[in-house]
Amino acid sequence: MIPIFPVPPPAAFVREIVVACADFDPTRVRDGLNLAVDALTLGACVDDVLFPALREIGLLWQHGHLDLEAERLSSEAVRGWLEALALQAPEPTDAAPVILACGPADRHSIGLEALGVLLRRQRRRCRFLGSRTSVQTLTTAIEANPPSGVVIVSHLEANRVGATQALRAAAAMGPAVFYAGHGFASVQVRRNVPGTYLDMTLQAACALILGSSNRQPTD
Repeated sequence: MIPIFPVPPPAAFVREIVVACADFDPTRVRDGLNLAVDALTLGACVDDVLFPALREIGLLWQHGHLDLEAERLSSEAVRGWLEALALQAPEPTDAAPVILACGPADRHSIGLEALGVLLRRQRRRCRFLGSRTSVQTLTTAIEANPPSGVVIVSHLEANRVGATQALRAAAAMGPAVFYAGHGFASVQVRRNVPGTYLDMTLQAACALILGSSNRQPTD
Protein backbone atom coordinates (compact mmCIF):
# COMPACT_ATOMS: atom_id res chain seq x y z
CA MET A 1 0.00 0.00 0.00
CA ILE A 2 1.38 3.39 -1.00
CA PRO A 3 1.55 5.73 2.01
CA ILE A 4 -0.40 8.97 1.72
CA PHE A 5 1.37 11.91 3.32
CA PRO A 6 -0.62 14.94 4.46
CA VAL A 7 -0.24 18.11 2.42
CA PRO A 8 0.92 21.10 4.48
CA PRO A 9 -1.74 23.82 4.69
CA PRO A 10 -1.12 27.10 2.85
CA ALA A 11 -0.33 28.80 6.17
CA ALA A 12 2.73 26.59 6.58
CA PHE A 13 4.11 27.73 3.23
CA VAL A 14 3.30 31.36 4.08
CA ARG A 15 5.25 31.06 7.32
CA GLU A 16 8.23 29.50 5.56
CA ILE A 17 8.37 32.30 2.99
CA VAL A 18 8.07 35.04 5.62
CA VAL A 19 10.86 33.47 7.71
CA ALA A 20 13.04 33.06 4.61
CA CYS A 21 12.54 36.74 3.82
CA ALA A 22 13.45 37.75 7.39
CA ASP A 23 16.58 35.62 7.04
CA PHE A 24 17.56 37.38 3.78
CA ASP A 25 17.36 34.09 1.88
CA PRO A 26 15.84 34.57 -1.61
CA THR A 27 16.60 30.98 -2.60
CA ARG A 28 14.40 29.71 0.23
CA VAL A 29 11.67 32.13 -0.82
CA ARG A 30 11.65 30.68 -4.34
CA ASP A 31 11.98 27.12 -3.07
CA GLY A 32 9.04 27.65 -0.73
CA LEU A 33 6.91 28.91 -3.60
CA ASN A 34 7.88 25.96 -5.79
CA LEU A 35 6.96 23.53 -3.03
CA ALA A 36 3.61 25.28 -2.65
CA VAL A 37 2.96 24.93 -6.40
CA ASP A 38 3.74 21.21 -6.23
CA ALA A 39 1.41 20.73 -3.29
CA LEU A 40 -1.43 23.12 -4.16
CA THR A 41 -1.27 24.03 -7.92
CA LEU A 42 0.04 27.32 -9.27
CA GLY A 43 -3.24 29.20 -8.93
CA ALA A 44 -3.71 28.18 -5.31
CA CYS A 45 -0.08 29.04 -4.57
CA VAL A 46 -0.57 32.55 -5.93
CA ASP A 47 -3.86 33.20 -4.12
CA ASP A 48 -3.35 31.32 -0.86
CA VAL A 49 0.42 31.52 -0.33
CA LEU A 50 2.15 34.23 -2.35
CA PHE A 51 -0.14 37.16 -1.64
CA PRO A 52 -0.81 36.34 2.02
CA ALA A 53 2.96 36.09 2.49
CA LEU A 54 3.55 39.43 0.77
CA ARG A 55 0.84 41.07 2.87
CA GLU A 56 2.38 39.72 6.08
CA ILE A 57 5.84 40.86 4.99
CA GLY A 58 4.46 44.32 4.24
CA LEU A 59 2.79 44.55 7.65
CA LEU A 60 5.97 43.45 9.41
CA TRP A 61 7.90 46.16 7.55
CA GLN A 62 5.29 48.83 8.32
CA HIS A 63 5.46 48.03 12.04
CA GLY A 64 9.26 48.06 12.11
CA HIS A 65 9.64 44.31 12.60
CA LEU A 66 11.33 43.75 9.25
CA ASP A 67 14.20 45.53 7.58
CA LEU A 68 13.45 47.45 4.38
CA GLU A 69 16.09 45.47 2.53
CA ALA A 70 14.37 42.23 3.53
CA GLU A 71 11.10 43.55 2.11
CA ARG A 72 12.83 44.51 -1.13
CA LEU A 73 14.54 41.13 -1.28
CA SER A 74 11.21 39.35 -1.10
CA SER A 75 9.81 41.43 -3.96
CA GLU A 76 12.84 40.74 -6.16
CA ALA A 77 12.78 37.02 -5.32
CA VAL A 78 9.10 36.82 -6.23
CA ARG A 79 9.64 38.71 -9.49
CA GLY A 80 12.46 36.36 -10.46
CA TRP A 81 10.25 33.39 -9.66
CA LEU A 82 7.39 34.76 -11.76
CA GLU A 83 9.73 35.54 -14.66
CA ALA A 84 10.99 31.95 -14.64
CA LEU A 85 7.43 30.64 -14.70
CA ALA A 86 6.55 32.94 -17.59
CA LEU A 87 9.47 31.63 -19.60
CA GLN A 88 8.28 28.06 -19.01
CA ALA A 89 4.74 28.80 -20.24
CA PRO A 90 3.55 27.09 -23.44
CA GLU A 91 3.32 28.97 -26.72
CA PRO A 92 0.17 31.10 -26.93
CA THR A 93 -2.63 30.02 -29.25
CA ASP A 94 -4.21 33.44 -29.76
CA ALA A 95 -2.95 36.41 -31.78
CA ALA A 96 -4.56 39.22 -29.79
CA PRO A 97 -2.81 39.88 -26.46
CA VAL A 98 -4.20 40.79 -23.08
CA ILE A 99 -2.58 44.09 -22.11
CA LEU A 100 -1.59 44.39 -18.45
CA ALA A 101 -0.68 47.79 -17.04
CA CYS A 102 -0.54 49.84 -13.87
CA GLY A 103 -2.21 53.23 -13.75
CA PRO A 104 -0.13 56.28 -14.73
CA ALA A 105 0.95 56.91 -11.12
CA ASP A 106 1.03 53.33 -9.81
CA ARG A 107 4.21 51.35 -9.21
CA HIS A 108 3.18 48.04 -7.62
CA SER A 109 3.00 45.42 -10.35
CA ILE A 110 3.55 41.99 -8.77
CA GLY A 111 -0.16 41.21 -8.90
CA LEU A 112 -0.23 41.97 -12.62
CA GLU A 113 2.88 39.89 -13.19
CA ALA A 114 1.27 36.95 -11.39
CA LEU A 115 -1.93 37.36 -13.40
CA GLY A 116 0.16 37.36 -16.57
CA VAL A 117 1.73 34.04 -15.58
CA LEU A 118 -1.69 32.48 -14.98
CA LEU A 119 -2.92 33.73 -18.36
CA ARG A 120 0.21 32.51 -20.14
CA ARG A 121 -0.22 29.09 -18.57
CA GLN A 122 -3.59 29.04 -20.34
CA ARG A 123 -1.80 29.77 -23.63
CA ARG A 124 -2.92 33.39 -23.74
CA ARG A 125 -0.64 36.03 -25.18
CA CYS A 126 0.09 38.88 -22.77
CA ARG A 127 1.74 42.25 -23.16
CA PHE A 128 2.96 43.62 -19.86
CA LEU A 129 3.38 47.41 -19.93
CA GLY A 130 4.41 47.62 -16.28
CA SER A 131 4.46 50.40 -13.72
CA ARG A 132 3.31 53.98 -14.33
CA THR A 133 1.86 53.35 -17.77
CA SER A 134 0.76 56.65 -19.28
CA VAL A 135 -2.47 56.97 -21.21
CA GLN A 136 -0.48 57.68 -24.36
CA THR A 137 1.64 54.55 -23.92
CA LEU A 138 -1.47 52.48 -23.33
CA THR A 139 -3.38 53.78 -26.36
CA THR A 140 -0.31 53.41 -28.57
CA ALA A 141 -0.01 49.76 -27.51
CA ILE A 142 -3.70 49.18 -28.25
CA GLU A 143 -3.36 50.74 -31.70
CA ALA A 144 -0.21 48.76 -32.51
CA ASN A 145 -1.73 45.37 -31.68
CA PRO A 146 -5.44 45.44 -30.81
CA PRO A 147 -5.89 43.36 -27.66
CA SER A 148 -8.66 41.03 -26.58
CA GLY A 149 -8.64 42.72 -23.18
CA VAL A 150 -6.97 45.40 -21.08
CA VAL A 151 -6.32 45.19 -17.33
CA ILE A 152 -5.45 48.32 -15.32
CA VAL A 153 -4.40 48.21 -11.66
CA SER A 154 -4.34 51.06 -9.15
CA HIS A 155 -3.62 50.40 -5.48
CA LEU A 156 -3.87 53.92 -4.02
CA GLU A 157 -6.93 56.17 -3.95
CA ALA A 158 -4.72 59.15 -4.78
CA ASN A 159 -3.84 57.48 -8.10
CA ARG A 160 -7.36 56.45 -9.07
CA VAL A 161 -8.11 59.44 -11.31
CA GLY A 162 -5.24 58.70 -13.68
CA ALA A 163 -6.12 55.01 -13.77
CA THR A 164 -9.74 55.86 -14.55
CA GLN A 165 -8.62 58.07 -17.44
CA ALA A 166 -6.58 55.15 -18.78
CA LEU A 167 -9.60 52.84 -18.51
CA ARG A 168 -11.84 55.29 -20.35
CA ALA A 169 -9.29 55.72 -23.12
CA ALA A 170 -8.92 51.95 -23.49
CA ALA A 171 -12.67 51.29 -23.42
CA ALA A 172 -13.24 53.89 -26.14
CA MET A 173 -10.95 51.86 -28.42
CA GLY A 174 -13.03 48.70 -28.22
CA PRO A 175 -11.42 45.97 -26.13
CA ALA A 176 -12.92 44.53 -22.97
CA VAL A 177 -11.50 46.41 -19.99
CA PHE A 178 -10.91 45.22 -16.45
CA TYR A 179 -9.52 46.94 -13.39
CA ALA A 180 -8.34 46.01 -9.92
CA GLY A 181 -6.67 47.37 -6.81
CA HIS A 182 -7.57 49.11 -3.57
CA GLY A 183 -7.84 52.43 -5.39
CA PHE A 184 -11.22 51.18 -6.66
CA ALA A 185 -12.35 49.42 -3.47
CA SER A 186 -15.32 51.74 -2.89
CA VAL A 187 -18.51 50.83 -4.74
CA GLN A 188 -19.34 54.52 -5.03
CA VAL A 189 -16.18 55.44 -6.95
CA ARG A 190 -16.72 52.56 -9.39
CA ARG A 191 -20.09 53.83 -10.61
CA ASN A 192 -18.61 55.86 -13.45
CA VAL A 193 -15.65 53.61 -14.20
CA PRO A 194 -15.92 51.57 -17.40
CA GLY A 195 -15.21 47.87 -17.41
CA THR A 196 -15.31 45.03 -14.90
CA TYR A 197 -13.85 45.29 -11.41
CA LEU A 198 -11.76 42.24 -10.50
CA ASP A 199 -12.69 42.01 -6.83
CA MET A 200 -11.76 38.33 -6.62
CA THR A 201 -8.90 35.87 -6.47
CA LEU A 202 -6.38 35.87 -9.29
CA GLN A 203 -7.63 32.45 -10.35
CA ALA A 204 -11.17 33.81 -10.69
CA ALA A 205 -9.92 36.95 -12.45
CA CYS A 206 -7.99 34.82 -14.92
CA ALA A 207 -11.09 32.72 -15.67
CA LEU A 208 -13.21 35.85 -16.15
CA ILE A 209 -10.72 37.44 -18.54
CA LEU A 210 -10.38 34.20 -20.49
CA GLY A 211 -14.15 33.89 -20.78
CA SER A 212 -14.46 37.45 -21.99
CA SER A 213 -11.76 37.04 -24.64
CA ASN A 214 -13.44 33.87 -25.85
CA ARG A 215 -16.61 35.88 -26.47
CA GLN A 216 -14.86 38.63 -28.42
CA PRO A 217 -16.05 38.81 -32.05
CA THR A 218 -13.62 37.68 -34.73
CA ASP A 219 -13.20 38.95 -38.28
